[in-house]
Amino acid sequence: MFITIEGIEGSGKSSLIARLKKYFKKSKIETFFSKEPGGTDLGKEIRKILLNPKSSISPESELLLLLADRAEHVQKKILPNLLKNKVIFCDRYIDSTLAYQGSGRNLGKKTIKELINAFNFPVPDLTILLDVPVQVGLQRARKRNELDRFEKEDLNFHENIRRAYLDLAKDNSERIVLFDSLISEDELFEMAINLIESRISE
Repeated sequence: MFITIEGIEGSGKSSLIARLKKYFKKSKIETFFSKEPGGTDLGKEIRKILLNPKSSISPESELLLLLADRAEHVQKKILPNLLKNKVIFCDRYIDSTLAYQGSGRNLGKKTIKELINAFNFPVPDLTILLDVPVQVGLQRARKRNELDRFEKEDLNFHENIRRAYLDLAKDNSERIVLFDSLISEDELFEMAINLIESRISE
């Protein structure tokens, strides 16, 4: 089973994933946790470039770097672990590209969908989308550490991404489950675990 976790900056993905890792370490279910960009050795180098606030990258180059990261990640990590029947958790995946580059960078979802289809990337079985107002998310991000290249973008960029995510959730309601991440971390974790375990047992 392939599960992805999505959301805007400061939506609570990292906190939820940390708790999921801890929970499944005690479980008999075999899991594999990864992230994009940065899930492979090549991906780590790409991630450094993409997140560096000093990097000057065109939207098109940004998209191609992310697709290179994903192609490597799918071949080296996702597909091998799917073949081992592990439950895979990935922090960001195709929906991030559609939201960030499609809407945030105005490259268009149609073009990006065509590229994703051309590479034949596996589609997640379940996507958990954590939603939070942009201002709240950015406030959380500022408290963590120095802002990265994406976090430093203007408010309109982040609002466009949030709208794109919500549209994706409406269009893919069987796969994408929306959670309000303004609730407590404990509540969010319990809801996520209940959903994940019910889907695994299906």
